[in-house]
Order: sequence, then structure tokens, then C-alpha cells
Amino acid sequence: MVSAVDRRVMRVWLAGLMVLALVSIPVWGHAAEKKASRPAASKTGPLKSDAPLNIASDRMEVSQKERTILFEGHVVIQQEDLTITGRRMVVHAAGGGKGDGGDSSMMEKIDRIEIEGDVRIAQREKVATSEKSVYYHREQKIVLIGNPVVSQGDDKVQGRLITLYLADGRSVVEGGESSPVQAVLHPRKE
Repeated sequence: MVSAVDRRVMRVWLAGLMVLALVSIPVWGHAAEKKASRPAASKTGPLKSDAPLNIASDRMEVSQKERTILFEGHVVIQQEDLTITGRRMVVHAAGGGKGDGGDSSMMEKIDRIEIEGDVRIAQREKVATSEKSVYYHREQKIVLIGNPVVSQGDDKVQGRLITLYLADGRSVVEGGESSPVQAVLHPRKE
């Protein structure tokens, strides 16, 4: 049986997962259009959304001591047209002192969210895949590790490591001798 305190903690942690979905939208959406039609971005993320966040997995485990929430097995996160899938997802709260337990302090202290195993982030025709993805809340960035590929339609870029800087609306693809940066770009027909 889940106690009222455990339910409150789970709600707080699940709300923290919205951070991943919410800040992914500018990279995959039309950031310039959204910035022009919205007031200045808040300090907690470039966009806000009231759309429900749906999370499904085979197993969920909350550890107050470790300050983590773990989802395992067929993890699917959906919000509007954004879908993120993987085999395992862990949300880490930043370390804090005594008295950190209120709902608002947990949201402000999300450190990072890690998704592993056949990671796929998709929104409309834009898709990113990798073996692991790490979202860093403070830095507002997503790092794709392990055969990362980002594609839109027929265009595709891949390398050893891809970093998406959400607040800046830019990305960096790194390669190396064994895994050079490769890009396939198709000119638009007029």
C-alpha cells in the first residue's frame, strides 16, 4: 500500500520529469517562432506547457535516500506530439540540506535525467536516437551518447557525441578517428 507521503513524493518526482519533455520542445520545435510569440523565457526552462505528461513503464522505484526515481522496462514518455522512449530512466535530484522536502524545492533541485537503452526522442518529423541521453537541468542541455543520430526528414547528422543546448537553440556534434561526424543534407527544391 502506498502512503500519502509516498504518493506526494511520486507526484513531485513525476512533475520533475516534465522538465525533460518541456525543454526538449525548443530543439525539436520552431524555437524562433515560439520566442517571438511568447514573453521572455523563465529561469526554469525555455517553455512552459499545461499539456498532460503520460509516463508508462514496467516498473517504478522511488528512493528518498538516493533522491532518485527509477522507471524500468519499456519506458514511454508522451506530451502532445513529443514522444521519448527507452529501457530505463532515472531522475536525480540535486543534493540538498535538511528541510528539503517541499514540493517546490524538489522542482527547483532537479539535477539530471538519464535515459538508457534504445533511446528515441521524436517530435513530428524530427528524431534523435542514441544508447543513452542525459538531460542536465542547470545547464539546459541534452547529451546524446552511444551512436547518436539526429534526423529531420531525409537530412541526418551523426557522430561520437551530440550535445543539444536548449536555451541557445544550437547543437554540437563531435566525432573522432573511429567515429567521424557525418552529415547527409538534401538541398530544398524550390
